Amino acid sequence: MTIADSPLPTTSPDVGPLLKEYREVFVPAAVDYLERRISANELRERWKPHYYGTFHQYDVTVERAWREQSGSTGLLESGGPPADPRHETPLAHFPVSVAYNNLDRLIEVLAVELGDQTVDKTRLRERTVDFAHVIDSLDALMASLDN
Repeated sequence: MTIADSPLPTTSPDVGPLLKEYREVFVPAAVDYLERRISANELRERWKPHYYGTFHQYDVTVERAWREQSGSTGLLESGGPPADPRHETPLAHFPVSVAYNNLDRLIEVLAVELGDQTVDKTRLRERTVDFAHVIDSLDALMASLDN
């Protein structure tokens, strides 16, 4: 049994609470990191409660919505998802899940590279640009889905 199989009510994914917390909690942490006020480890510490809390709840809702609407059992299926209008809602929210998981990996990479150092000590400036771009693009993506 996976978390998506547990007996919690399924609702349509609502990105609103996730976006609100992202803007109130994580975006200020990202700004602090980019402006060299906190280290990569501090960034990770401020990210994890949001990622494992509000995002995880949202992600489970997206997974459940997909299972309900597609009849999926959660096992790997061959081919892409069928182009069916009833799948529109969960498919629209999958990019948020993918982006969040990618951002989590990037924050882990930054923490491994820099530890208690700030962003100005990075050897790969591209990661800083990538980080800033992902923060901005993820906000725009979630805003586009917010009803």
